[in-house]
Amino acid sequence: MRERQPYLTGYLLGIALFFGVWWAGSWLVQTLFADEPFKAFALPSPDKAVQILIADWVDLSKHFFASGYRVLAGILLALVIAVPLGLVIGHERQLDELFSPSIYLSYPIPKVVFLPLLFVFLGIYDAPKIGLIMIILFFQILLSARDAAKSISKSHILAVASTGASKWQIYKHVIIPGSLPAILSTLRVSVGMAIMALALTESFAAQYGLWMYIARQWRLLQYDSMFAGILAMGLLGLLFYILIDILERWICKWQYLSRA
Repeated sequence: MRERQPYLTGYLLGIALFFGVWWAGSWLVQTLFADEPFKAFALPSPDKAVQILIADWVDLSKHFFASGYRVLAGILLALVIAVPLGLVIGHERQLDELFSPSIYLSYPIPKVVFLPLLFVFLGIYDAPKIGLIMIILFFQILLSARDAAKSISKSHILAVASTGASKWQIYKHVIIPGSLPAILSTLRVSVGMAIMALALTESFAAQYGLWMYIARQWRLLQYDSMFAGILAMGLLGLLFYILIDILERWICKWQYLSRA
């Protein structure tokens, strides 16, 4: 209980700081451009965005959950494929020597170049959008899992192997637990990348999505509503980060023992 209180306090202080900076920026813009109304109200105050977010939630929720579904599906697919592959490549030296050059060659390629192919093979609905998010995150998570597995001390592996443990037991008791913190840290970065990818994926044939909502309000010069959509996108990211923190505290309990 003592651990949860400062954890929650940190989140509340961070949110208060965010809205404080936003309010100060809005006040500054409206003060500097008081004689130019169009510019003065281009950055509305956070209370207006929150009011619209609440008032228009019935409409916004459709976009929120559509975007959330795409991000969640892309992340889960990337994790399911990249984590096992990365751990095996990192632990098995021959596989590392075989596959790492191909990974280094593929990783720098902008993944947006695959979007036309995804539309050709997967259609124009959610599948190509989820597929692009998955591809963007795949290499980040793959390299993180590989490097984490490679960095595990050989003495730990040999200590477990000397007890007669099988290869699977070595993965279960040494490789996987030792790599989880690094993978979860990369997952936090990946969430930001996935949400940024929404702006690209939802620009094509999307009926619902937060980027579609934001872009529509921008074209209509409805800046209050546009920032309500931006706030909703921030809340989506915050929700994912909270879930990752909870997941980390559940499966990596040993990292928090000294803080209790």
